[in-house]
Amino acid sequence: MKLLLILICFALAAPLAAQQAPVMEAHVDGKVRGSDIRVGPDRMTGQPPVLWTGEISQPGADYIRLLLRIEGEGFDPAAFVHLVSALDQSFDIPLSTIGPEGYWTNLMPLGRVRLALVSQSVPQEAALIIENLAVQSAKGSLYSTWGENEILPINAQEVPEAIRALAAPVAFLSFIDGGFARTCTGFLIEPDLLATNEHCINSAETCRSMTAVFGYEFDPQNRLVMGPQLRCDEYDDTRSTFDLDVSVIRLNRPVGPEYVPVDITTDIPDPDGPLFIIQHPGSQPKQVSFINCAAVQTGVDGRATGSDFTHTCDTAGGSSGSPVFNADGVLVGVHHFGFMDDTDGIWSENRSTHADQIGAWWKGCCQPVDATALPAD
Repeated sequence: MKLLLILICFALAAPLAAQQAPVMEAHVDGKVRGSDIRVGPDRMTGQPPVLWTGEISQPGADYIRLLLRIEGEGFDPAAFVHLVSALDQSFDIPLSTIGPEGYWTNLMPLGRVRLALVSQSVPQEAALIIENLAVQSAKGSLYSTWGENEILPINAQEVPEAIRALAAPVAFLSFIDGGFARTCTGFLIEPDLLATNEHCINSAETCRSMTAVFGYEFDPQNRLVMGPQLRCDEYDDTRSTFDLDVSVIRLNRPVGPEYVPVDITTDIPDPDGPLFIIQHPGSQPKQVSFINCAAVQTGVDGRATGSDFTHTCDTAGGSSGSPVFNADGVLVGVHHFGFMDDTDGIWSENRSTHADQIGAWWKGCCQPVDATALPAD
């Protein structure tokens, strides 16, 4: 009730009209640059097991990612690359898992990473190639705001605890598409299933490069922190709907019990009244819009007839795929469009897809049938 009263105080609504859907793309947050770093036997000057060490830094970038490839054969089957981020997170990538298409590393915050090539023996001809860098370079996102930008960091003092309590399953998504580093937002609906927009992840290729970063936020002491990074393990087009602009992808493992999934199937109400959106605008750590954030018009035509509702919540590029909650903390929508993204002037308001329609689609297409609920023979 306290959260409801807070949000009502901030709610703002004005009727808006809807038209046909514009083309939607994931937020471009940086470029993919060639690096052509080749670590062959001539550079493996260390003693086994550490054959080579190096550091890559891109000053001013919020993050970087590396595309790794293997050239030739002869590496020890147990060889791996050890990476340490600027936040002292470490990741091991077995060379045996790097396929012919290469492997995009996890997100390395603050534009820095230290690397070590670890092997019990020196190969005669094989080499580790750092072929490309994805470098975050977008300075300032296009904000779709109603008046002043009132998006706040998730741990800001002004944010009610009831809102922060729902933030854990919301993740920052980084992936490569069309030669660009792109970002969106996603959220868990099961321990190893993540929902986002279809215009973000819509192919096996974007799935292969995607990492979902949980707990990417400024803590209450304003220190940048980052939780686990999970990879897209499987893209199945039967779990994707263009009309509702939703894809559900399987992660490589469950995140953990502290990341409670969002319920998308049970008693989803209409998005009436005050709302809040937990999101990753641009390349930014986790934030929330709840001030002057309200539903406006429901049953608006989006990609499908009556699929959308309009709202006055502040968003930005990268907010696509964010969960939209009502004042009771119940999911009512998935944000998929900010009016600043539309250069054609087709839509002129922020849009979300109705969660009840997403829940009905999910039940019909993909949710396992509960055998205990079936009638007896």
